[in-house]
Amino acid sequence: MFSHRYKFIYPGLLGLYSFFNILILDGDRLFQAALPKNQLFPLIIILSYLVWFANYFIEKNTLPLFKKVHPLVVQFLSSFILISGLALISVKSTGLIFGGPFDLTKQNFLLTLGFLFRVNLFLNCVNAIYYFNKKFSEKNLEAEKLKLLSAEARLESLNTQLNPHFFFNNLSALSVLIHENIQVADSYLQKLSSIYRYMLNNKVNELITLKEELKFLYDYIDLLSIRFDQSLSFKVEIEEESKSKLIPPAVLQLLVENAVKHNYFTETEPLQVEIYTKGDYLIVSNPKQPKMVVEESTGIGLQNISERYRFLDHSIEILDGEKIFEVKLPLIGSYENTVSRR
Repeated sequence: MFSHRYKFIYPGLLGLYSFFNILILDGDRLFQAALPKNQLFPLIIILSYLVWFANYFIEKNTLPLFKKVHPLVVQFLSSFILISGLALISVKSTGLIFGGPFDLTKQNFLLTLGFLFRVNLFLNCVNAIYYFNKKFSEKNLEAEKLKLLSAEARLESLNTQLNPHFFFNNLSALSVLIHENIQVADSYLQKLSSIYRYMLNNKVNELITLKEELKFLYDYIDLLSIRFDQSLSFKVEIEEESKSKLIPPAVLQLLVENAVKHNYFTETEPLQVEIYTKGDYLIVSNPKQPKMVVEESTGIGLQNISERYRFLDHSIEILDGEKIFEVKLPLIGSYENTVSRR
């Protein structure tokens, strides 16, 4: 607050208020004796500016030094120390200027200190309101951003399944299966239906259990396995206790799709995608077999997953090595705050 663009106006208004408050209520004296109005007015204005800019100095130079302590606590305690010094300097200065009953005495010091403490307390209370209001506004902006990112992620996943290329490949595979094996064709169609049903059922959810996500992933893997046969394989090793933990929906599908989209694979050079848990992380890994020509992508996959986790106070880890591409997804415990931010 103390860095506000109107920082040269607000202290003056506060000084005016304090001056008229003393005149009308005859309270908040600065000294044992009454100071003439023409001397009291500039003194109060000067003190108001000094209190404001003492806090401004703290906000700019002291807060960065104590990042692990709440900024309002640092601001409040540091300002009281500076204000105490300011009160001492003020009384000593007025004693030299005005002399007589305005000299540095214990009573004059305590009266001035009390006045400056009240001004400082008022400013710090306003600063706290300003701080929390700003944080509230930032959270609202983050919530709106997450809505957009979640919508984009769902759109990315749905577009992958709804685009003509996806339909052509799956309908072609289904056409062949109908003539070769009716039972497999029926299973293929059921899994394709499950994929769409999953996306529709979870379009408003920000987090789901890993167990639910894996069920959806297995359906998606089955489709890929039927299409690419021995060229593409998956190794899934999930610890049982991890299945109750939470992740954003469809992130595994996006990562598997990313591996398929950017790597070539044949029966002689198959691609194996590994999905496993390690502690509080779910890891998706594949050897790098980059295609010469990569399919057109919207480019929001990994970035979107990263942003969604960041909003939940987590972050993903991406290892893009010479031979391995790996993504580590945090598994979120059910005890954590998972209230919808929609």
